[in-house]
Amino acid sequence: MARSALQHAVWRVRSKLPVPGKSLAILLLTALALTGCFAQSPDSQFEVATGGAYHGTLTPNANGAVIGSIHHGGSFWTLHPPARQFNWNHNPDGYTELLYTDVSADGQRALTADYSNLALWNTRSGEPVWYWTAPARIQAIDLSADGSLALLGLSNNRAVLFDAINGGVLRTFNHDGPVISVSLSDDARIALTGSEDLTARLWSVTDNRRLQTFTLPNQVKLVKLTGDARLALLAPADEPAQLWNLATGEQTAELATGDVRIYSARFESGGRLLIGTTHRRILQFNVATGERTGLWQIGGFWRSTYQSATILDMRWRNERLWALGSDGYLYAF
Repeated sequence: MARSALQHAVWRVRSKLPVPGKSLAILLLTALALTGCFAQSPDSQFEVATGGAYHGTLTPNANGAVIGSIHHGGSFWTLHPPARQFNWNHNPDGYTELLYTDVSADGQRALTADYSNLALWNTRSGEPVWYWTAPARIQAIDLSADGSLALLGLSNNRAVLFDAINGGVLRTFNHDGPVISVSLSDDARIALTGSEDLTARLWSVTDNRRLQTFTLPNQVKLVKLTGDARLALLAPADEPAQLWNLATGEQTAELATGDVRIYSARFESGGRLLIGTTHRRILQFNVATGERTGLWQIGGFWRSTYQSATILDMRWRNERLWALGSDGYLYAF
């Protein structure tokens, strides 16, 4: 944290203190909290998956969530107030281990997947739209903005653009190792894929052309595009995450993510980037400067085995931050 930022925060706190003589320790602690050096704690939480969740995705307005529970299969929840609306399982006679979930940008469709199969759902009626078998083991998914296409990362060194309505592979994007992260632009014209082959690759969907290859120091655990495909987040395992300007093809920032592993990411309005980690923390960055602007931490319970719970997803809604944890809780800050 820059010294000038700390001095400015101390000045702000001191200028607002009604009683002179406050200790320097209190001043510094308050200043650190204001500048994001201390993690903020949630003010409420609600259990949505007893015993934890494999995966979960919040709807764009954070009014709902798709949950892949460890013990009770898949479900769709409304969140204000929290209530389980639909049970979503690929097998009507039992629970499905839903390992991957996503929701379209319009919030009307959701995608769920296990290692072999995927299902498209209507979030309003709860009814399945269709059910498909993937061409290889699924490693990652991303649903298009209108919910008609799915970008799948597969174990056979490929990513494929899948027709989620009619079925079938429309495009294939090749790597030299399993594809473990994928991201699709809002207009579905640009795809970004991350692989164990230590590269991320940018693709033109319309003509199947590779636009750019990013060589990184470790397997690429997470990639994320802005909706307009102007910026990209690249997160190699155990290395600092990078922000790239795709118009210029240049790296614009290296993010101070510390020694935590990144699991999820969201580009939000106002030039904000949210990053979820495997160590209960949410970090926020300014995409223009790469500066960290916020830090939050989901709860840890002494009786729970999820002391290092993963942030599955997070979104801003009405100036409040909402987050899903692998411990099975929805948190509000």
